[in-house]
Amino acid sequence: NTIDFLEWIDIVSSLSKGAVFGFIAALMGCYFGMRSERGAAGVGSATKRAVVAASILILAANFILTELFFSA
Repeated sequence: NTIDFLEWIDIVSSLSKGAVFGFIAALMGCYFGMRSERGAAGVGSATKRAVVAASILILAANFILTELFFSA
């Protein structure tokens, strides 16, 4: 039944979203990692900030990409 209901836009949108989400996660990790302070506490704080920033940006990107791909 999957073949009957699967459309090309589903495949394209999922691959595009995955690439964008991966880029956002990598970008936030690099940005906050390069700006981290010395020691374990600085690295832990930078990691926490990177995860929060990436989560918020991924949520916003998901909203925007879903609107772009599936607006009728």
